[in-house]
Amino acid sequence: MQEDIVNADMKQADKIWKVMEENLSLEYHLDRMTKDELVKVAAQYKVKGITSLKKADAVIKVKNSIIEKIDITLDLLNDEGFSYLQNLINGNCIESCETNELINTTYLRNRGILFTGIIDENLKVILPIEVSELIKIKLTKELKENTLRNTEIVKLFAGMVYYYGVLTIDKFIELAESTLEYDIDYERVEMIINNGEELGFDYQIEGNIAVHIDVEEVSEIIEAQERNCEIGYYKFDKKALIKAAKPDFIEENKQALKLEKVIGELFVIDKKILKEEIESYSIAIKNEEPLDACIDVYLRAYQIEADEERNIFSEELTKLANSVRRWSYKGYSQTEIDNKKKTVVVEVKVGRNDVCICGSGKKYKKCCGR
Repeated sequence: MQEDIVNADMKQADKIWKVMEENLSLEYHLDRMTKDELVKVAAQYKVKGITSLKKADAVIKVKNSIIEKIDITLDLLNDEGFSYLQNLINGNCIESCETNELINTTYLRNRGILFTGIIDENLKVILPIEVSELIKIKLTKELKENTLRNTEIVKLFAGMVYYYGVLTIDKFIELAESTLEYDIDYERVEMIINNGEELGFDYQIEGNIAVHIDVEEVSEIIEAQERNCEIGYYKFDKKALIKAAKPDFIEENKQALKLEKVIGELFVIDKKILKEEIESYSIAIKNEEPLDACIDVYLRAYQIEADEERNIFSEELTKLANSVRRWSYKGYSQTEIDNKKKTVVVEVKVGRNDVCICGSGKKYKKCCGR
């Protein structure tokens, strides 16, 4: 997702990376923008009526909006954005543009906070003096704590979307209540997760639903979750969700590692390509593709034709499919679902006067059945 954003920025290189003066005036840099870009900046501050104005008047109106309403942008910053602005202010408000900061740079440019261009044939980022003076006062300990909360919320959300495939804001708030140590409301979460999409987390917003970028048929996953209404959402701890929020994250899977090792010993294949193919297989399973079809595609790709070899690999691929955390099962794997069903059967069969299943020798009602 982040790579897609960077590539999209590169396609707009002619707009973003124009020759500019070493000028710290906000008005100068807004004047360098197109009318459409000014409209988009104004929209971030809920300002309308820009399209009907002359360019010079539009620049002044957008400039005043940024200065008067800069708290809107600062209030929704994540920790990386906070640190990035802090470093710019601690410097001379003019820095070389680093590739790893391109997403944050574009995000802040879209809000009229900083601007990009070419000075002496070098890519530069400029923080206008009017903006830097305002931000310098506002980069407080309280704002830093707020950015950490924003970051935690968006990462927990992205992590849940990774495991559940589709997720509404209401469901996120319900699931996150026991994890967070502070209250959150719908409107604020909505703004934070919309920003998260812009910052390259692996989900897209479709109406009131966030969808993981690997989901192929949204309606099918939603319908499958509804059919499995007896299955609750798997409870992941905070650490697991934040880890899963990382763009291009792939969950470690013992069965996948085993399959990777077996194939690596039998075939000469690049390890990176092998990992990608195993991940593609897992994604197909998450998308509820028929198991037999998924296995057949994989076997044909490696030209595995002998019956014995096909049986061995089919068994390993089935084990992998059963261990994959499924979107339709709300984060559970097929193996976990099967085990839950077995547990229910055992619980039903044990009578209160029967010998307890724990092995104590006591009656169930006087032991684990209390």
